[in-house]
Amino acid sequence: MGEPKPLVNLDGEPLLSRVLKAIAGSRVGETVVVLGAAAEQVRAGVRLNGARTVENPRFREGMSSSLRAGVAALAPDSEAFFVVLGDEPFVRSDTYDALIAARERTHARIVLPVFAGVRGNPVLIDRSVAGEVDELVGDRGCRALRLRHPEETVEVPVDDPGVIIDLDTPEDFQRVREARATGAPMERIAQQLALGEHPLAARNRSSPPRTRGRPDILGLAAELERRREPFCLAVVTHVLAPTSGKPGFKAIVRSDGSIVGWIGGTCSRHALLTEAHRALDEGEPRVLRLWPVDEACPPAAPGVVDRVMECQSGGSMEIYLEPHPPAPQLVVVGDSPVAETLATLGRLLGYRVIAAGLDLDPARFADADEIVSDLASLSTRLDPESYGVVATMAQYDAMGLEALVRSRAEYVALVASRRRAEFLFEDLRGRGLLAKEIARIRNPAGLDLGGRTPEEIAVSILAEIIQVRRSRRLSPPVESAATATSAPAVVVDPVCHMEVDPATTPLHASHGGTTYYFCSESCLRRFEANPVAFLP
Repeated sequence: MGEPKPLVNLDGEPLLSRVLKAIAGSRVGETVVVLGAAAEQVRAGVRLNGARTVENPRFREGMSSSLRAGVAALAPDSEAFFVVLGDEPFVRSDTYDALIAARERTHARIVLPVFAGVRGNPVLIDRSVAGEVDELVGDRGCRALRLRHPEETVEVPVDDPGVIIDLDTPEDFQRVREARATGAPMERIAQQLALGEHPLAARNRSSPPRTRGRPDILGLAAELERRREPFCLAVVTHVLAPTSGKPGFKAIVRSDGSIVGWIGGTCSRHALLTEAHRALDEGEPRVLRLWPVDEACPPAAPGVVDRVMECQSGGSMEIYLEPHPPAPQLVVVGDSPVAETLATLGRLLGYRVIAAGLDLDPARFADADEIVSDLASLSTRLDPESYGVVATMAQYDAMGLEALVRSRAEYVALVASRRRAEFLFEDLRGRGLLAKEIARIRNPAGLDLGGRTPEEIAVSILAEIIQVRRSRRLSPPVESAATATSAPAVVVDPVCHMEVDPATTPLHASHGGTTYYFCSESCLRRFEANPVAFLP
């Protein structure tokens, strides 16, 4: 560098000054700056904005020593602390506030930001974790703490590209200076980062597989389908400049609201999340058209959803949204000819097939995705998209039925005569099953198609499963009294009219005794400047 990194000039001020200025504009209570080499030179050259400084004489031992020094200097009554890197100068003040709000809402022990599917900094850590800092050595830091508490870590999607841009080398500084000199927005740099095309590629990627440095969206889609995790695939199909999205850009919207990949900036994010979740709920694809408020939208069309995109840059986008709900599961208990045929037909119809039974011959169930010998484990592994059939030919019917009726499977059927079924039901009552559990069992199994052969019986059973599954999907959800009277899950941004989740956005303002929520800082600023212009 030729000088201490905190003093490197960026946009007319030292690097560390930019970092401290952003912290000072947030809800952070106090700031402790840990200094190592050239401590006095840094103190003299940086405006500290009220921050305290402590020296780490053991800075050569790595990041862990600086982390320990900073934690030791914290106020005793502090509830949590940020670990802020001094070489990430573009993190905005509202990002700190968003992480604080997420911790207050979730009570997570570790909270970190995610931009375009990439984990970033700063990291907010609960004070209860501070004792574990003493166990860290070398350059181990927040990542080591996060790995210790995976179930107590919350990732917060933010529209702040600064969380993934750190400047390590003179080349890094030069590239950023050149990009800013040309007027390139930070969002554009973040787009390149997310696609792995920029030399500043982040080092702390989330789990998606990668192809030549880019998130492998289709590879991730295949992995999520294998794991039966619902998601929505988004593909940009058409744009009118200026937009940051381009045709062919892809992203995956997961059920938890996180987005992996890139289709565009803030103006498209909230509409994308809203419509992706609706597509998943309804099980139907759609085209999302985003148009500026001052331009005429094309005529309405089936399968097309139109939303206003009031970005200052203008432009429009069309995004194809394809929902991928979890594949239905067909659970076949037994090794009878009917069971074999069910496994084969289920695979042809796109079901994930589980063959369950005692001492099954894998060669006879080559079409099964999984073979299970522990029948009792089925009760905890099945969900409402599971459909179970017991066809053991009287070998272990009761064991299979008991596991299925105690699960969340939508459909449970028994292939047996009525006389045999009554005997089994009496046995199940003796095992402690409730009458309503036994009433779930369908016998005879399948629709009455007059089938006689194992193949025909299997077809009639799958026909009944299809009937049950499709009728359930077509039934509208029943709204409970509690749901009808509760607050809406989303509200509308009064500026751009996009739907916003008030539980997750930190952007809000009050006017006339009412709180309004916003999808972006731009909308918030415009509202604050003239609220009356955006209210009826």
